This record gives sequence, structure tokens and C-alpha cells, in this order.
Amino acid sequence: MKPSLKQGFSIIELIFVIAVLGIIAAVAVPKLMDTRSSAIVSTIKQDISTITTSVQSYYMMNNKIDNISDSVNINESTWTVSSKKVEFKIEDTVCVSISLNDNKLSVDINDNSDSTVCKKLYESGVRDVSYDLY
Repeated sequence: MKPSLKQGFSIIELIFVIAVLGIIAAVAVPKLMDTRSSAIVSTIKQDISTITTSVQSYYMMNNKIDNISDSVNINESTWTVSSKKVEFKIEDTVCVSISLNDNKLSVDINDNSDSTVCKKLYESGVRDVSYDLY
């Protein structure tokens, strides 16, 4: 009788599998992180549009607006809401500020931030803009 050989993986096969998994991880992890920030950017862009439309509609219906919070019901875990201003902050940096001043609604984007989300907002075409309320 021949002695039976153990069935298993050789060290070369294990090293090859570990190297392939490392390459896959090196490609997949940055894509996963990029997907998360892209989703946040998409949400913030939609929120900006919702806020500006809501404020403009409220002003048209009432011919005045005293507080942004009168016209907008926005997620306060994402946005900081005060009477005349709504801000989106990430990592204690204000990325987006929407303010109400003298019948004008201003959207200001901080494109000088080190935050990936702030930079992506700017790169996606979101710019400083001011709307007259009439």
C-alpha cells in the first residue's frame, strides 16, 4: 500500500489567494468610500433644490417670509436650521449655507474645504447663487 498524501493547499496557493484578495480590496475599498460620498452629494443637491423651491413657494403664497423654518421641514440631523439660515456641515466645516436676507435667498458653497463631500458638491456643478423673492 502506498501512504496517502494529505489533501490541502500548498503555501504557494495560499500566497496567491491572499495576493488576489489584497488586489481586490485595494480596488474595492476606495470605490465603496467614493460611492458613500457620492450618495451624500446627491442627497445634499436634492435638499438644496427642495429648500429653495419651498422658500420661493412660501414667499409667493404669503408675500413675506420671516423664518426659513416656516417654509421648510428638513432633516435636522443633516442640516442646522436657524431662523434665517440653514447650513450643512461635515467634519465641523460648513459646506453649504442657505440664508434669507432682504427678500433674497442666497446659497453659498464652500469650495475651499478639505472635505471630499464639499469638493464633490462643487465639482458636480453646485455654485453660489442668489434668488430674488417676489
